[in-house]
Amino acid sequence: MILKRNFSMWFCFIRTLCLVAFLATAFYSCENKSSKNVGTQTNNDNNPKDDINPKDDNNPKDDNDPKAENNPNLEKLTVTISGSISHTIYGKTEKGEVSFNRFPVSVREFKEVRDKIGKEPHGAVALQIMAYEMYRRNKEIGLECIKLNNTTNNISSATSRLDELFGKDEKYARPYQMAAYLKGATWDNGYKPDKPYKVEIEVNKATPYQYTETYQSDMLFLDILTEGKPSSKDVVWVIKTHKPGEPSEGKYFIVNNCPNIYSQVRAISFATPFEGLD
Repeated sequence: MILKRNFSMWFCFIRTLCLVAFLATAFYSCENKSSKNVGTQTNNDNNPKDDINPKDDNNPKDDNDPKAENNPNLEKLTVTISGSISHTIYGKTEKGEVSFNRFPVSVREFKEVRDKIGKEPHGAVALQIMAYEMYRRNKEIGLECIKLNNTTNNISSATSRLDELFGKDEKYARPYQMAAYLKGATWDNGYKPDKPYKVEIEVNKATPYQYTETYQSDMLFLDILTEGKPSSKDVVWVIKTHKPGEPSEGKYFIVNNCPNIYSQVRAISFATPFEGLD
């Protein structure tokens, strides 16, 4: 009787040990699989698709449009400025010229060009043509450039008109508007300018420089030449000022008024379509 009872106790003890061993093995196996899965997720952190905050390459605040600027086929931008227009003394016969091989494709490039030519009155006029053409191609980038080259009161009125000029209304739109201000471009050649591009500027012969209290500086009245208007020229007001809030910073000439530049040029000939600009 005692032997039978001892055997029963041993049998229960051994069965309990087996159950404990089985549970321990199962638990270890689950932990091991979980650990492997965590390791796999960690390795995926290097996957660019998992990047939570990727850089927005199209953001003009980055001062750059890398998709355009990093194009291996993009020719290096070269700009030269010649001639002389006095900053302070009105001279009817003074004139200047800006020559360049292509338009800037980013805010960064535009700033580099501004540093090179924006300290001269006729440089500001050429920069205006560049900024407006950049606006036609990319409104966000173009707007940043327009802000850099204009007094703060000469932006919204201009861009609203540019939106119409660069819109889809076939009777009104002028995608070639800025091309008309480049030397060699005419309505009957599809506004195809000479290369390199040249912007020609003269001092307005009718209006001397005028001091303005608003900017505590002289306003200069310049003419940009064009074959797209009956007058063959359009007037542009430029100024250099220390006025707070203006992008001039007492260093660069900027545009204060130029409504004629965004009024329609003559429509091109049906026989010669516009081929675009570099």
